[in-house]
Amino acid sequence: MKRICLIILLFCSIQSFGQTITHTPEIDDQVTYDTDITKVELRDEFTIISFSYQYSNRRSQNYNFPIPLPNQRPQQSTATISINPKSYLNGNGKRFKYIRATGIPELPDSKPVSPGQVYNFTVYYERLDPGIELFNLIEGKNSPEQTLQFWNFYGVHIRNPLRKIPTASTGPITLTVKGKIIDAKTQKPIMGRVVYQFDKNAAKKGSAIVSASGNYSFALSPDAYTFTAIAKGYESEQASLDLSKIKKNQQFTQNIYLNPVVEKIVSKPVQKETSKKVPSEVEQPKVKSPVVDTSTVVQPKEETAPVKVEENKFRLDKVYFNTGESGLLPESFEQLNGLLKMMKNSPTMTIIIEGHTDNIGDPGQNKRLSLERAFNVREYLISKGIAGKRIQFKGYGDTKPIADNATEEGKKLNRRVEFVILKP
Repeated sequence: MKRICLIILLFCSIQSFGQTITHTPEIDDQVTYDTDITKVELRDEFTIISFSYQYSNRRSQNYNFPIPLPNQRPQQSTATISINPKSYLNGNGKRFKYIRATGIPELPDSKPVSPGQVYNFTVYYERLDPGIELFNLIEGKNSPEQTLQFWNFYGVHIRNPLRKIPTASTGPITLTVKGKIIDAKTQKPIMGRVVYQFDKNAAKKGSAIVSASGNYSFALSPDAYTFTAIAKGYESEQASLDLSKIKKNQQFTQNIYLNPVVEKIVSKPVQKETSKKVPSEVEQPKVKSPVVDTSTVVQPKEETAPVKVEENKFRLDKVYFNTGESGLLPESFEQLNGLLKMMKNSPTMTIIIEGHTDNIGDPGQNKRLSLERAFNVREYLISKGIAGKRIQFKGYGDTKPIADNATEEGKKLNRRVEFVILKP
């Protein structure tokens, strides 16, 4: 019989990350002296009990687990161990079923054991209800005529406090998405219209008329959306937001930058005597996004600095993700801290984070993956003290490659995160 002082029990009980562990629990009574419970671990789905067994020659009226026959040599043993799959836990009058075992076979199979050797095994049962801190482990009913001796433990003391009941939500989650339509060339707000569509059902949509102030705002439920900005004299532009995993009321800012429509200029007929030929039609080059003067932006040290690819565009070439996943890997933090330093040293700087993938897989999934990666970069910066209104994000999927996807090296280059400085 094992007796463990309550003070030691408390020091050996550990509770963290949704699980509770009790080492060498106090036990009121047990059938065998050869088997000990070394640990009871409570997880979300299971009660996991670890055992230690050592066969010895000790015997009592309560323990006659398979004994060698008289004509056998003393040093040899015919003893075997196994677990009864019909065993169960009993706590507060309720049974908790056996699930599986590791390190020991189930009846009718058995495992031979040798005297003096220690055998460790683990048995899984249904999860004890929170609040049950005393239970019995019943493997079976023992009787004198049996050659098997079942392991029964009575009064096993563990730590299993009642869980706090989460406060019920007072209402539906409302996400506010607001922003402006902005002329990409002049940086001035423009009037127009913004339409949003559900990514999973494009037929479900809504829209808002945008005044000369350029402002728009939507109150939405958690879902994935595509926003399209339309204005007279400008090319339409889209922005995507995946808000399906947001669990609380929150506000997001998504400005949309529009480029003026490229107009074709037709020249007037020229006089015959003019020797210089003039083409009948001249097409103006497409207006590019404005070049931002980044000379006032304080750069971090070279080894952590993002890579400058254009006047106002930078690449985060040391930001890493597992294949097909959007979670940031710890190796990314050093360069992200370089971007963080840039933004802290330039308090007025605003950026848009852009996610890109290679062309492997479904294009729709690639766009979603790139969007989630850009969103996670934004969340990291916000967690370090940068205001969310200073950071926009967008996912392009595989639509903007910078290298040939036919080669592994090209695919690696296309899997990238970049950011554009909108305002220094």
